[in-house]
This record gives sequence, structure tokens and C-alpha cells, in this order.
Amino acid sequence: MKTPGRPRPSAGTDVTPDATPGATSGVGPGATSGVTPGATPGTGAGTPRAGTPAPRIEAGARAPRIEAGTPRAGAGPESAGLAGPAGSLGPADGYWPLLRAGLRLVHAVVAHGVRDEREEEHEALRALAGAPAFAAFGPQEGRTALERGRWLADRIVRGVQQARDTAPAVVPGGLAGAAGQALVLWCLHVAVGVPLDELRTAQRGDIEPPLDGRDLVQKIEGRMWLSARPTARAEPGIRTLHHEVQAALRDRFPTREDAADAELARAHFAHEWRRLGHLGQEPERHLLTLLGILAPDPLRVTFLANAWGPLPGPLRDLGSSTHLMALALRRLLDRGLLLVTARGDTRLIALPPLMQPLPARALDPAERRRWTNLALRFLGVALRGDTHDPDSWPEWRDAHPHVLHLVALAEEYGEGLQEAADLMDRLSVFHRVRDDDHDAALTAARRAVHLLERAGVPAPAKYATYLVNLAMALRAVDGPAAALEPMERALAAEAGRTDGDHAQTLNLYASLLAGAGRTRQAAGAFDDALTTARRAHRDTGADEDAEALVMVLNDYSVHLLHHSPEQGTTARATAEDVLAMLAEAQTLGPPGGYGTEQIMLNRAEALRRLGRHQEARGELERLVAACEEWDEPTLLLFAALVGLSEVLDDLGDPRHEEVLRRAHEVDDLLNT
Repeated sequence: MKTPGRPRPSAGTDVTPDATPGATSGVGPGATSGVTPGATPGTGAGTPRAGTPAPRIEAGARAPRIEAGTPRAGAGPESAGLAGPAGSLGPADGYWPLLRAGLRLVHAVVAHGVRDEREEEHEALRALAGAPAFAAFGPQEGRTALERGRWLADRIVRGVQQARDTAPAVVPGGLAGAAGQALVLWCLHVAVGVPLDELRTAQRGDIEPPLDGRDLVQKIEGRMWLSARPTARAEPGIRTLHHEVQAALRDRFPTREDAADAELARAHFAHEWRRLGHLGQEPERHLLTLLGILAPDPLRVTFLANAWGPLPGPLRDLGSSTHLMALALRRLLDRGLLLVTARGDTRLIALPPLMQPLPARALDPAERRRWTNLALRFLGVALRGDTHDPDSWPEWRDAHPHVLHLVALAEEYGEGLQEAADLMDRLSVFHRVRDDDHDAALTAARRAVHLLERAGVPAPAKYATYLVNLAMALRAVDGPAAALEPMERALAAEAGRTDGDHAQTLNLYASLLAGAGRTRQAAGAFDDALTTARRAHRDTGADEDAEALVMVLNDYSVHLLHHSPEQGTTARATAEDVLAMLAEAQTLGPPGGYGTEQIMLNRAEALRRLGRHQEARGELERLVAACEEWDEPTLLLFAALVGLSEVLDDLGDPRHEEVLRRAHEVDDLLNT
């Protein structure tokens, strides 16, 4: 009997895959077994989880005991002197003796726990801690031998139970289903602690007809757990047991992954891939396929929850349910098919590196192409389209390698080119607006234009957008003059349009002309942009068109102020025109709306040129206060401080030097 109050670690609370449909070998709910579900014997290896069967000892039967020959600590040729990490050999080429010796040590732990023989149980746990079969798994440092042994026993029990649950159906009668029969017997022997000579009674009703006769029991024993060279008929069961035990031991302690483990990784993946298919767990197979098509880098889990629409049915169902997704991720993690990492509050998942290319290899060429197109559409939905918005940048940073990988596949296959072009265009804006890599922005913009042209059906509006972003990338790298050619191509693609987007294209073109020194042409382009923007806003009244008009009015004001004298009749006339344009801009939105700060800066400069210094000072002081509420240095704050310093100097106010020092401090922060 178990000592009252004696704490026992759980044998595993992780989700166990569903039992094999139609299997007759499982011992558990619905099985006609002589093993009583729910009765849980105390075990030093950990109490089996709820629902784990325990042996029903019939009247007059002896309590479970260790069979003769069970290895003790340090005893037996199979518990010592066998070098090599777990998994370095497959069960067919010599690994079985190591695995068998390790499993018999686990049985010793369980059996001693059933008898509540604490000293012998601890001796077996210490021996298990050093078992060569399990050397590569579990906590290696900072644990005592007892703690490590209990950790191993805890998870190996679960692995043996899972091996039973996922085994093919046992063929009734004799040894015809040797592999399946052996797995059931292993579960009873190792995980539940039933001695070998009591297996016949314990398995009654689980394998029909029961194994009667000592000769059959001896054949099973000799074939499965006393033989170092199992026959071909028994090998499938051993191989399944091998993988299930490894899956249990891999629980958040993935095995090392170097070139020597490539064959092991392939064997492990092939076993798990077949197993998922056998259990009908298609969502998990689809998830592995998606991760295999993407780049090896980790993927945000939130992408799966936010962008499941383009995915195949089973994976779509998974993505639309937080509970099902968490369950699937936990199962794949526990079986060594998934790595989960975190960056702050962001959870990321990836296949183990040696397994990453394997799901794609399981697909034929047509399926690989189909999945590439699915992945392209998936990323297109997962990633926010407005990469001008800093809130989207962390997502694009994480997705960057996946975008490049899928676009390269689209270029190779000649499919999904429009989706690939869209991703590259947004990636170009991401790099350019972040100001982190202008060369990368230019490369991405060029690829976006090329991909859309290669697709053969460039939509004029989209094509113009890509050309505008190419022009902006060229301006950042080679200057405004280099950007004029793609901008003129964009205007040609927009010929005949009179909407707000076309007004913005004209506005950018005017700014490029001004930057290239073509001032007169720039003024004409600004006039065209202003006329177009006013017409679009008059026709639609849409907020977007109002913002486009505010943008043109502000940019045209800057151009006029920059290219006119600061004093004299012309200066005053220009300043009056600018104030009128900015007054129009102020009527287009609510206070504090789009472009408000830029309007204030431009108004202050126009007021200063008109000699209205006190009004200019008030405008700039309000602007500085508004900018400082953002609690971070900005170019607008720097410009406002410089302008305020100049106005104070004009007024003879000695505070202008203090304000100028603050402007230099902001400038230093912007350059760090």
C-alpha cells in the first residue's frame, strides 16, 4: 500500500494524442480489459495520469513484485559500459539493448513504488539517472541523481503509455500481432508495474484470445524484452516504442542538433508524420507543412490567429480557435516537432532546424507550389499593409526572412507574383520609413516593380504606387534627380485620374523637381497638385481627400517660403499667400487633426516675415509644448525650437540662447 501523504510527482499532465481510431489494443476507456481504469497504484516513477489503467489483482493473487533478473543499481551488462548518446542508433541497428535496459530500470522504479519499497526505489532511480539510453535528455546539471531519475521515469512512463495508445490494432490470437501485443504488454509491465509472470492475468481481455500457456509468454518475453536482436516481426513495435519514449523525453529539452543527428531527425520526423496521419490529426500536419514552406526563422503565433482565412480547411479551423491552436502547439512541442520561443510578450514557433526542410520534401512539386501560394496569401493577410505606421514594424521585423524566402520561391516558380510584388513594395516602405537600410528599401522597391511587370497584368493604380515608392527609395540613395524618371512613369500610369491619390503623386513630383533645382517646373507641378486635390475633396468630401489637400497646402507653403526672399514686397506678398493657404488647411479637419503641427510651423515663419513676431512666438511656444507631450525627440520639435530661438532673438529676448541650447540637445538625441 502507498504510504499516506507521501508526495508523488505526476506522470505527466501534458495532452496525450487521441487513441488510435478503431484500435483494440488500447487499455483505457471503452476497452474490454481485465485492467481496471482509474485505479492508480503508487509509483516512484510518478503516479500515472488520470485514466491510466492499473492492474486488477484477483483474489489470492500476489502483490506486484520485481521479476528475477531486474537490474539493480550498477548491475548487469546492459546498465554499464555502453557509450553513446540516446538516439545515436536506431532500434534496428543496435539501439534496442540500450533502450531495453533503460526501460527495465523504469519498471524497477515503478514496481518498487507499487510495493512502497522506498530504499530500493531510490536505488533504482539513481541507476536510471545514469542510464546510457537516456543520457541526452532531461536536466543535466543542478539536479541530484534522485531528481533526474524521477524526471526520466515520469516522462518515460508517459512515453510508453503513448506508444500503446498510438499502436496499430492488435491482431487477435497468438503472435500474429506481435508488435502491437508487445506494446500493450510493455505498458502493463513498465508503466503500471505488473511483473512478467503476472502479465497473462493482467492482459486478459485486452488481447483476444488471452495468451494462455507459458510457452507463448516465454516467446513474447524472449522476442521483446530479453532478446538483444529482435526479429523483423517485432521490430515495428520496438521502433514505435523507441520514438514514443524519445518524444516524451524531449519535453522542452530538445536533443542537440548537429550534422551527426541529421539521420535521426529524418527518422523521427518520418515516424511522427505517419503517426499524425494515422491519428487523423491533419491540422497538425498542415501546420508543420506551413512552417516547412516558410523560412527557418521563428513565426509569430499571432499570425496564425489573425490570418487563418487563406489557409486550408483543417488549419483554418485550428487558427480560428485559441483552444485548439494551444492544444496542437502543445502536442507538437511535447513530441519534439516544434520549438517555442518568446520575445517579451510575443510567442514564436519554429521547426527544429534539422527538421525544417522535411515537410516540404514530403510534398510533390505541385503541392509545394500550392503551399507556396497559400503561404504568400497568408503573410499578405497577417502583415499590416501600412508600413508607415511604427506599430507594424515589430511584425515586419519578425516576418522579414519569411517574406524574402517566399518571394524567392514565387520568382522560381513563376506563380503568386502579384502577392510577392505587394509584399516587396510594403517591405521597401518598411525599410525606408524606418530609415534603417535605404539600400534594402531600393532593392525591394525594384523587385516589386519587376514582379508586377513580370505578372503581365500590372493594374495602373498599383503599378503607380510601386513606382512612387521606387522613386522615394531612389531619392534616399541617389538624390532627387535620380527619382524623377520612375515618378514620371507613375504619372503616366495615372493619366486621366483626378482623385486624391493622383494629387499626392503630383505633390511628390513637385517636391522632387524642387530638390533637383528645377524651381519653376516645381511651382507648376504644385499648382497642378493643388488644383487636383481641391477638386477631389470638393467631389467626395472624404477624410482621405481632405488629408491629401492639407498635405499639398503644407508642402506648397514650404516651397514658397523656401524659394522667396525673406524681406521686401515679394516676401510680404508670398507670406500673405502662405497664410491664406494655411487658413484653408485649418478648415479641413478638427483641431489637432492631420497636419496641424506642420501648419503651425509654417504659419509661424510666415508671421515672422510679416513682422508679426509676438504672434509667431505664441504659435511656436504652443507647437513646442505640443511636441514635448510626445516624450521623444522629433525633427518637428527641433525645427520649432530653432524657429522660436530666432523669433526671440528678433524680439531681443535673452532666452533665445537657452532655447537654442535645447534645440542642440534634441539634435544630438536625434543623431544617437
